[in-house]
Amino acid sequence: MPVYKDEKRKTWYASVCYKDWTGTPRRKVKRGFKKERDAKAWEHGFALQQSKTCDMSLKALSELYFKDMASRIKGSTIETKKSIFESHILPYMGKLPVNEISPAAIRSWQSELMSATKTDKNGEKIPKYSQPYLRTIHAQMSSIMNYAVKYYSLGSNPCVAAGSMGKKRTHEMRFWTDAQFNQAIEYCTNPAKKLALKIMFWCGLRVGECLALRPVDICNGSIRVNKTFVRKDGEDSKTGPKTDNSFRIVTAPDFLLADIEDYTSRLYGLQSEDRILYFGKGTLNKELDRITKAAGLPRIRIHDLRHSHAAELIDMGYSISAVAKRLGDTEETVMSTYAHLYPTIQDKIVGDLEKRQDCITKKGKAHDDAPSQS
Repeated sequence: MPVYKDEKRKTWYASVCYKDWTGTPRRKVKRGFKKERDAKAWEHGFALQQSKTCDMSLKALSELYFKDMASRIKGSTIETKKSIFESHILPYMGKLPVNEISPAAIRSWQSELMSATKTDKNGEKIPKYSQPYLRTIHAQMSSIMNYAVKYYSLGSNPCVAAGSMGKKRTHEMRFWTDAQFNQAIEYCTNPAKKLALKIMFWCGLRVGECLALRPVDICNGSIRVNKTFVRKDGEDSKTGPKTDNSFRIVTAPDFLLADIEDYTSRLYGLQSEDRILYFGKGTLNKELDRITKAAGLPRIRIHDLRHSHAAELIDMGYSISAVAKRLGDTEETVMSTYAHLYPTIQDKIVGDLEKRQDCITKKGKAHDDAPSQS
């Protein structure tokens, strides 16, 4: 189909007729191209998208993928995926036809990312990306290729043949003890920020869950978690929690409930559905960095307050099941994330098995030694 020149704007545009998924005829107009060839390239890519074949570029497929996913996963998750694609995937392979992306191409792309370096504060070269992040990037690439296999007749996923890169989360998890947290929190003088940090540390809430809290969510000595706060490009929104398991009721210690009540009682005109905390994640990150430096403690991320809570529960002897329920995670997630904090669990299992066997042996011996009845 031809493209056209917009004489008034001195740009080019494409006008394409197609049928949507219901079979209804539609027209798609795309304006603003500076050059005729750019308009033709877009037109060609759009036609390939509608044809449901994998001759389209990876960039064209990604547009279809994100449009499809938009109604199926959370907006914040979509933004994270888009960020990874735009930074680490499309610059390398965005122009390649999907059906020409081979395992060899995937391996070359992986090598580029794995060999990338940056300079640390001491002037030394270090890997630019962590092992868990490399694994995340690969997972996003593999997910869109699986999408192409399932819906656009791609023969196989080249990421599978190429193999993954990176590793799962390392055991170098950073967290504070309650003594360290109490030391740091003394340097926080803003009541709202102080309360937010306390809620995350003493209840294990994710930062978005904490920032979404309303007065109606605090009742009967517990905190009801049913929303996540997101601020993107200056726009505030609230969505459901991360997973179905994240919908939960978390009991809170009395001293924290007293702090919440004292804080909310000072907020004039606060309604039951209003947010208790008025800032975003960036504000809390800066505050945590500030009080960490003031207290002379090792730096941790805002999410590490949640890890700190989990570590505290594990140290107190609570089971994986109990920790998972409180954090709103599955037992599998808790085990894979915090397994290294259960250093004695295997020893305990072996000890319990040995005690059980000793008990059985003693019972058998007692039976053998018992005098016979004649």
